[in-house]
Amino acid sequence: MSRASRRQIASFALATAAVWLLVSPGAAAPRPRSPQPAVTPTTGIVIGTAWKGDTLPYPQARIRLRDVETGRGAASTISDAAGRFRFERAEPGAYVVELLSNDGRVLAVGDLFGVSAGGQATTSVRLSSKAPWVAGFFGNAAAAAIAAASTLGVTAVGSSGSPASGQ
Repeated sequence: MSRASRRQIASFALATAAVWLLVSPGAAAPRPRSPQPAVTPTTGIVIGTAWKGDTLPYPQARIRLRDVETGRGAASTISDAAGRFRFERAEPGAYVVELLSNDGRVLAVGDLFGVSAGGQATTSVRLSSKAPWVAGFFGNAAAAAIAAASTLGVTAVGSSGSPASGQ
């Protein structure tokens, strides 16, 4: 056999091996990925707006998310220039949002709302308008009393007769 014939056979064998590696099942093919399990969210999102009493947004408002079952502040944030705020990863439960002064006093309390896993709750809090102090006091007194009582372990009962705070 001539030298040229041997080179042709070697080249052919090498080319055949390369083709075999490329087309043989499983040899060079990428492995299929096993499907990733779906991630079930365990928390929810709270979005809202802080308002001044005159229906204008309240920019840079200090906002606290309060868990009414435990009475504890769950998170706090500052609203944007349009008064909007957002709390990511809120545990499922019952909450209110509080509008705070610079020294941490509660100026207003929003309505009671619930957060569910994977859900989004929308709420708002409004600073009472410039009215006699008595009107502002009684406007948020019940919600503030419920929030304060829950921090002491007192069960507050709303007008529906069901508990509004944890024991």
